[in-house]
Amino acid sequence: MEKLVKILITFSTIVAILLVILVIAVIIHWLRTRAKTEKLLGSGNRGGNFVYDLLRTSFSKSRLIRRAVLPEFLPDGSVRRAPCDLILVERGGVFVIRVRNISGAVDNPPGAEWYVKTPQGVITIPNPFDQNKPGVRAVKEILRRENVFNVPIYSLVVFTGKRVVFRNRSEKLTTAETVLDTLRDFNRNRFLNQNEISSAIGAIKKYLPNTNPRTA
Repeated sequence: MEKLVKILITFSTIVAILLVILVIAVIIHWLRTRAKTEKLLGSGNRGGNFVYDLLRTSFSKSRLIRRAVLPEFLPDGSVRRAPCDLILVERGGVFVIRVRNISGAVDNPPGAEWYVKTPQGVITIPNPFDQNKPGVRAVKEILRRENVFNVPIYSLVVFTGKRVVFRNRSEKLTTAETVLDTLRDFNRNRFLNQNEISSAIGAIKKYLPNTNPRTA
C-alpha cells in the first residue's frame, strides 16, 4: 500500500511539472506572437506583404494563400480571372481578404463607390466588397466542383493605413489593428476540422495558375 501511495505521489508530481511546463510554453508563445505583431504594427511600411506577415503571427503559413488568381466560371461557360489579395482557411471557414493601403475617414455606403477624406483631399475608390465578389464566387464554385461542402465563406476587407475611421461599421470591415481579433472571433465557431481544412485548401490550390489550371 505504501509503495502504491509513493507511485501515485510521483505520478502526480510529474503531471504537475508537465502542466507547469505547458503553461510556461503557452505564455512564451503568446509573448513572442504579441511582440511580432506589435513590431509589424509599429513599422512604417504597410504595403506589400504587410497583412500576410501580420496574419502569419497568429495563423499557420500552410493555411494562407496570397495573391491568388482563381478562375471564375461564368453562366455562359466562359472563365475569367478572379484575383484575391489573401485567402485564409481556418476552422471558422474560408476568408477571402481584400487589402487597401489607405488612411483617412472612409464614407462607405453599401453597393456604391466609397469616398476617403485624406490630408490631400477626398478620393473615390471602388467598393472593395464589390471587388472581392469574383473571388468569393470563384472559391464557392471551386469547393462545389471538388465536393467540399458546408464551408462558410466570408468576404473581409482590411484597411492598412494607420489612421482609418469608417462611417458605417461592419464586422467584416477591419483595420490592421483589428483584423487579428476579427478573425479570432470568426474562428471561435469551429465549423471545420483538420481534414476539412486540408480538403478546402487543397481544392483551392488545385486551381491556381501555376499548379493545375482548369477550364469550364
